[in-house]
Amino acid sequence: IRSYLTLERQMEAISNNLANVDTAGYKQDQPTFSSIFAQSMGVAQESDEEVFSHHDHLAPYTGVGNHFVEIDDMGKNFSQGRVVQTGNDLDFALVNRDGFFSVETPQGERYTRAGTFRLNTDDRLISTEGFQVNGREGPLVLSGNTIEVSEDGSVIVDGERVGGIKVVTFPYPERLQKLGNSLFAPVDEENTPRILENVQMVQGSIETSNVDPVREMVQMIQANRAYTSMQRALAAADEMNQGAISLAQV
Repeated sequence: IRSYLTLERQMEAISNNLANVDTAGYKQDQPTFSSIFAQSMGVAQESDEEVFSHHDHLAPYTGVGNHFVEIDDMGKNFSQGRVVQTGNDLDFALVNRDGFFSVETPQGERYTRAGTFRLNTDDRLISTEGFQVNGREGPLVLSGNTIEVSEDGSVIVDGERVGGIKVVTFPYPERLQKLGNSLFAPVDEENTPRILENVQMVQGSIETSNVDPVREMVQMIQANRAYTSMQRALAAADEMNQGAISLAQV
């Protein structure tokens, strides 16, 4: 049962990764596995002759230790996605692997790698979902004809600096929780965000998903084969058990 659940969770992670191949700023789900030592409980063998003659067949059922794996945690791969040029002045890509944009949601401040922004009716910079993009000095209001953003995140409108895009980093990015829509949030007090000083930002570009679709498809095929093999093995074991029960009844 544990092996079934492990394969199911692995397939869920692969499916989610493939579904987000084209999602800006998406970071690959990466399950981590741990080896578990299990002591199978069964009926003791009756004699030395039985142990000798049936050892290969009875070992998994007679208290012999067995190893299997299960998913220990659903980690996240924060490797850099490809930076793709869009030509949109309100699209931004972070070259810093450890940097995150800050947005304000109804649940509080959240963080993302997806720099696909736009302006609302008040000329405030917002995310695709409509969340306000936080600036270093407060909300970013971009009223003007030309908008330029330098590599360090400084925003210049019609030749005048109006603020800077807030970019943060975390001591333990791997412990961030995924919230959907490429948003992340810290879940423990030790993982407090701090301002990233050496920002490397590219205007007119976005960071794509870091999912390798070919690799994910190969893993899906391997997981599917393992699942099929396990089903066959369980069916064979069940057939053997039914045969043994029939003989015992005779």
